[in-house]
Amino acid sequence: MTVLELKNALKRTLATGMTYDQYSALNKTYAKEGKTSGEHKESYVGYTKLGSARLRRWEKLYQPEQEYLDQITSLISPGEQWLVFSETWCGDAAHMLPFVHQWSKHTKVPLRIIMRDEHPTLIDEFLTNGGRSIPKLVRISADAMVLGTYGPRPSALVAHHDEWKSKGSFDYKEWTLFAQDWYNQDKGKSMESDFLELLSK
Repeated sequence: MTVLELKNALKRTLATGMTYDQYSALNKTYAKEGKTSGEHKESYVGYTKLGSARLRRWEKLYQPEQEYLDQITSLISPGEQWLVFSETWCGDAAHMLPFVHQWSKHTKVPLRIIMRDEHPTLIDEFLTNGGRSIPKLVRISADAMVLGTYGPRPSALVAHHDEWKSKGSFDYKEWTLFAQDWYNQDKGKSMESDFLELLSK
């Protein structure tokens, strides 16, 4: 895409994307009805159910400290908006989005969420190591310029992931159990640190 094409695409998706509450409600509905976003696979249906439970858990548990909110609020650009690529089956998104929602709510930065598979051309502008990894958050300025991106995982968990893959044999089920436990133990502190760094750039 040209710069102008990208700006126009971002404006369109910000105008039509879901709010967090809409995304959360959709996830809950899909989990109840045995559905999933994106490609319909039985495994994705199962992951959507797990994701729905994780969203609810963090929605109840996470309350950012006022000091942290003051820090990130001071770093927000005037007119800034956030766009997140996701899918209901994405485990990392279920852990990240409730946190981003709280930051958005308290800083009054508009947040919109779109499904990755419905926007293949746009996600291709924000690849991670050549892949369409999600969740991917994009900071967008008032004039629709990209200020920075975050995702798909906290940097500390990325380091663990790279270490696991370097061992040669990568068991996905074992990894997901490890990642789930890591998120529960970390309680969003690594994401808070990463996001503060992103806003400081």
